[in-house]
Formats: sequence, structure tokens, C-alpha cells
Amino acid sequence: MPRQTPTPAQPQPGSLERRTYLALVQAHEAQQAVFARAFKQAGLTDAQFNALRILARGPEQGSTCHEIGDQLMTRVPDVTRLLDRLEKAELVTRERSTADRRVVLVRITALGRERVESLEEPLRLLHATQLAHLSREDVTTLDRLLRTLFVER
Repeated sequence: MPRQTPTPAQPQPGSLERRTYLALVQAHEAQQAVFARAFKQAGLTDAQFNALRILARGPEQGSTCHEIGDQLMTRVPDVTRLLDRLEKAELVTRERSTADRRVVLVRITALGRERVESLEEPLRLLHATQLAHLSREDVTTLDRLLRTLFVER
């Protein structure tokens, strides 16, 4: 008889697991809303800012759509369309690689870099205030606990 892998119990209504999950979702939504407003004021979505940030910190020769998609904080259904909008706004450029014509490299423009840099201080202030009501020890513990959720099993 094959050995069965035990399955975790389903969280029950009102259980600690369910309350914790809901608290995570609510905390994410509350924090994300503040950042979404900052990005909107800069004429960007959070995904667009994230793509620009990746390109600003990436290799000078540019990155492929696949590389950008792999590094996005949140998954988007169509990275190409995301980049189309950034290109239309003149925040990125795309060109075929001279080494391999099948590869399209995306580069951030000076305007795109300027947009990312203009958000650095406002985002730093948001990060500084979003958890200011917690002690340094609590923030360290929260960081450690949240990171354990992402360990591949």
C-alpha cells in the first residue's frame, strides 16, 4: 500500500491560521494602497515602476522581457503589453540584440531613469513611516517570519 503524504488541516473559520492569513491580506492591501497613490501621482502603476526599477538597476546592455518578468514583485499577465505602455511614454526603448536577432533588449531611457529617481525619496519616506509604530525588534521579527513564507518546500 503506497504511503500517503499527510495534508495540513484546513483552516477553520476563526482559527489562528485564518485570522493570520486575513491579517496578511489586509496589511498588504493597506500598504499597497499608499504606494499605488504615489505611483499614480508619477503617472505609473506599481508594475510599471517595478519594471523601471529593474531596468535602472540592471545591466547597461538592457534586459529581455523574460528577465524583467522573472524579477517583477507581482506577476503581470502580459509583460510585453506593460513594456509597450512604457515605450509609448518614452520611458524605455527596445531593440534587437546584435548578437542574436531573436532577442529583444529593453533599456531604460533618461526620462525613465529620472522618473524612478524622482520616486526614491517619497518611497523612502513611505517605507520609514509604514512600520514606524512597531519597535525595531518587532520589525526584525516580522521580516524574518514573512521571509519564511517564501522558502520553497
